[in-house]
Amino acid sequence: MVGIREIAKNAGVSISTVSYALNGSSKVTEETRDRILAIAKELHYTPNIAGRTLKKQKTNIIGMYVTDFGGEFYSHMIDGVASVLKQHHYELIVGTGGGRSRSFISQRFVDGAIILDANFTDDLIHNYADDGSKLVVMDREMKNKNVRHVLLDNAEGARQAIAALNDAKVDHFVLVTGPTDSFDSRIRLQAAIKQVEQMTGKTILVIPSDFTIAGGHRAARSIIEMSLHNIGIFALNDEMAIGLYEEFTANQVIVGQDVKIIGFDNDMLGQYLRPQLTTVDYSKHHWGEVAAETLIDLLEGTKVDNQFIHTQVIHRGSLGENEQQ
Repeated sequence: MVGIREIAKNAGVSISTVSYALNGSSKVTEETRDRILAIAKELHYTPNIAGRTLKKQKTNIIGMYVTDFGGEFYSHMIDGVASVLKQHHYELIVGTGGGRSRSFISQRFVDGAIILDANFTDDLIHNYADDGSKLVVMDREMKNKNVRHVLLDNAEGARQAIAALNDAKVDHFVLVTGPTDSFDSRIRLQAAIKQVEQMTGKTILVIPSDFTIAGGHRAARSIIEMSLHNIGIFALNDEMAIGLYEEFTANQVIVGQDVKIIGFDNDMLGQYLRPQLTTVDYSKHHWGEVAAETLIDLLEGTKVDNQFIHTQVIHRGSLGENEQQ
């Protein structure tokens, strides 16, 4: 790999002059800078990030860590993060699934990080933060001077979902949960149970699942076996709601009439179901934007509080809305 020694040799100048030119210093003339930059480009020079980090203590790169890259959920969120970082002259790298990319935080290859990955333990995040790293978490609450959480208001979304089911005049409430290690699922479930108890006092059935379409299929089979009538189902994410639809349809159970369903996330596929899926909506892009803005404030030493992203119910047809009109 070409280094600044080779550039200096080709340009006939000192190594320090090349360093000044590459870093935009006023210690060299514009003519000298342009000539050195042209030679660097010709030699395909790439700056040594590790070396520059040691010298400047800044890379202008932010790391984002997610569980996986599946579905539209992450694409909108990552785009929101990247759009804000670009305005502040930061670049974004996104990693998933391993310790090597996480070491970018401890080795200061990134200036800060945004974390939406249950595989990060709280202890690990605290260790990074205690060592001075600035972090934003999107999947848990944490108290650390170098950490802020930017969370979806899961509790409010769950309360809105139960209120919508109650307005649909269901007799039984079924809650289809996500994975046990999911912060979102845990908060939604707790808030939903409390809301049912406070609003109605009616029967609550909880079916453990896993946020997948296949999990929705399994939950639907369990519900069919119960032989209950006028059931209202809160699927704690839209993927499971899609699985519920598919299994109910295969068993001649009519969504919006025999069972009423509300999801969470406003997945685009919900609009192509029949009837269209009523769901709890929020802006994934905005969530990413707020996470990035919060991290920028942390890095710049600006006082910034923890943030929550608001939700709302999008009514379509799966609660029987069309029949009620």
